[in-house]
Amino acid sequence: MRTTTIRAAVAAGVLLLAGACTDDGPAPVDPTSSWSPTGTIDPPSPSSSAGPVEPTLPDAAREASEAGARAFIEYYWELVNYAQVTGDVKALRKASGKTCGGCTKGIAAVEDLYGAGGRAEGGEYKLTITRIKPIEAADRSLHGCKARFEVRNAEQTIMHGDGRREVMTAATTNYLSYLIWLDGAWRMDVLEPQ
Repeated sequence: MRTTTIRAAVAAGVLLLAGACTDDGPAPVDPTSSWSPTGTIDPPSPSSSAGPVEPTLPDAAREASEAGARAFIEYYWELVNYAQVTGDVKALRKASGKTCGGCTKGIAAVEDLYGAGGRAEGGEYKLTITRIKPIEAADRSLHGCKARFEVRNAEQTIMHGDGRREVMTAATTNYLSYLIWLDGAWRMDVLEPQ
């Protein structure tokens, strides 16, 4: 039951989300492994020392349109992937509505895990949007979308702060979500597993 709750929470907004990486700069260079025959040090490649990078909101997600909502949903799940392996939920929280129960549970699960000295490894989510449609509102200045999508997550290992290790198997979950366009940006207002 605890494993299912953590997975749903993390998946729901973070999903399971769940280490912790900071932007403290590149890792130090080990001269013994980087030393070339000429006596110079080869600089590390950017990808060799770089950790996860916070996703950037795509231009398409800056539009109050169905295409914009679709781009936002994809971005949202990139934020979930980022949050679960770094513990950094700031951008995910900003993209989530305060009344989105699935979102807040997922964010809280990540914060609890990392706050207790734990971390998550693996578990990347892949998204397939199966249906999306605009929501009509009486107030024409309001825009919204209802979406259904399938999320597949890879196997994930949760390392708890007390040393316990928990393996979450790969799974597929269907979600229903409602998005709202508010103050010039999309926000996830409902995120429910189906």
